Amino acid sequence: MFMYLCNKYFKIMELSENEKYIQSINKILDVSNVKSKKIDFYLSEIIAHYDEHLVDFKLLERGVRKVLLKKGNKKKNFESFFCNIWESLEKRKFDDDTDDIDVDEPSILPKKIYRRELFLLQVELLKLQEWLKSTGKTVSIVFEGRDSAGKGSTIKKFIENMNPRYYNTIALGIPTEDERKFWWDRYRSKIHRAKINLFDRSWYNRGLVEPVMGYGTEQEYNDFMNNVNDFEKSLVNNGDYLFKLWFSIDKDTQKNRFSVRKKSPLKYWKYSVNDEKMQDKWEEFTKYKEKLFDQTSTSEHPWVILDSNDKKISGLNAIRYVLQNIPYGNKNEEILNREFPEAVLVLGPKN
Repeated sequence: MFMYLCNKYFKIMELSENEKYIQSINKILDVSNVKSKKIDFYLSEIIAHYDEHLVDFKLLERGVRKVLLKKGNKKKNFESFFCNIWESLEKRKFDDDTDDIDVDEPSILPKKIYRRELFLLQVELLKLQEWLKSTGKTVSIVFEGRDSAGKGSTIKKFIENMNPRYYNTIALGIPTEDERKFWWDRYRSKIHRAKINLFDRSWYNRGLVEPVMGYGTEQEYNDFMNNVNDFEKSLVNNGDYLFKLWFSIDKDTQKNRFSVRKKSPLKYWKYSVNDEKMQDKWEEFTKYKEKLFDQTSTSEHPWVILDSNDKKISGLNAIRYVLQNIPYGNKNEEILNREFPEAVLVLGPKN
């Protein structure tokens, strides 16, 4: 089936980048022993849109690798993954507007489509704020990920048109000695009732940045890992909402974004010496990240991995995920269902 599709849709003998990613996807499926008729069907349908430029196959391959992280029946996980993408293809047939895409941050989303969808999602966020105001419920959203992964830019997408009285952004600096001792209170005290609270990095600094950079002690790290799940349960005792979003990029993308930051007259302040160190500590950060996912992704508060190599897509997916999982009134279901499922993965709890 794969060779037939290659002959039909690939016009040149030398493999293109997309063809390499498609071969890699098939290899992953073969090695994982998860092939099925359903998977073959969905994948062939996705490949059939090759010439329409509706699919970023590098992004798709990254999504396939992330599905391997999910617990449970791997064949069913992959069938669901490819089915969701196949069903989404009709919703992403955009007008040809490729000349209007940012040069430094390419995207498969044309600007006018992106702006329209962001506009409609921001309308939904205002509906959510009205609902919070009337019910007294509270939403807390954790934005985590490597430096330059798009946390701050996504928060801007959330708050751009929201009522400032009913949202609260939290981006804390270096903790004082007292704050180090009372770690949970440091963050709990920043949450405002009946608002959307957006944490640009969070209490997870103690489980990630601190151990990687040597800022904390082993005792502090162990205490954090042993108690973070109970802390998060305590935040939603009154029927409130907590979301944990992880923005995922590859090493080359991070390096390129660091380069842009250093040269930009508007973004240079985002770059620090620690950023360069994070490139050197990539694997160590990965080790702590995987421990974190394994121990703190619960059924109540799973980690949601958003592939943010394409920041337009990850930003829209982030807003959609939050809106999909809160029962506010008068939802625009059509706009909430236009996600890019290959770029979002909800991790289940450890078995």
